[in-house]
Amino acid sequence: MKALAITAVLLSAVLFQAPFSAQHTAYTYQGTVQAVHPKTASFDLIVGVGFALRVLHLRTSPATQFASDTARTSLADLKPGDIVRAECRMTANGLVADRVEKIKPSNSKPEPVQ
Repeated sequence: MKALAITAVLLSAVLFQAPFSAQHTAYTYQGTVQAVHPKTASFDLIVGVGFALRVLHLRTSPATQFASDTARTSLADLKPGDIVRAECRMTANGLVADRVEKIKPSNSKPEPVQ
């Protein structure tokens, strides 16, 4: 009987505990812009996952920060083929980009293999 009472107390403490507050997990993706959708304020990003390629649909918000190596940019400045790094968070409506940085590709040529 005593063991049953202890079990009931422990279970009630677990069951009636305040719900766990979900923390916003940040995701960082680097990839190539496939398409820009100005009407929906979003863009598609091709990223490599292991040996596969995936297309992510990223939404933007009025608070999304756009940056480049040289100046501030906007969603309208993105075009297919641009390489970007996007810091995102998952919401009920999908991934939302908080910061998008346009990355300038390096101009160095690879050395020939001998």
